[in-house]
Amino acid sequence: MKILIVSDTHRNVSLLKDLYYQNATCDYFLHLGDSELPEYLMNDYSTVKGNCDYADFPKTKDIEIDGLKIHMEHGDGFKFQMNPSKYIEDLKCDIFLFGHTHIKLANKVKNTYIFNPGSLTRPRDGSKGSYLILTIENKKLVKYEFKEIDL
Repeated sequence: MKILIVSDTHRNVSLLKDLYYQNATCDYFLHLGDSELPEYLMNDYSTVKGNCDYADFPKTKDIEIDGLKIHMEHGDGFKFQMNPSKYIEDLKCDIFLFGHTHIKLANKVKNTYIFNPGSLTRPRDGSKGSYLILTIENKKLVKYEFKEIDL
């Protein structure tokens, strides 16, 4: 299973559509908030609400893909910011995905992989926008790859 993950795209619907079509081999498309787009323009993506979103997306979402529990949120929540390690551990997920910082991150704490794809349109860690591709096989995360685009 291949999963494309984006965050913090801030109203750039054309870039989201381009990514969707350019990565048609992906099985899932996830957006971690701050699309600033209405729900009907986000139909291709499973989406959570960011601090800049006005649409009625859920604040968090738990999904299961190939036997792995994946938790999605924007990352601006009080509990997460106060004690991220404990918060993530209490969720008992295999993969924790968040956005908000506009900075790419790949980490592992105990048994949980933690990822932030960075920002597709407003990166704070370089001059290129970024997104993330996860590959899951046989109930295991086998590969992750950050992809960059010229802005």
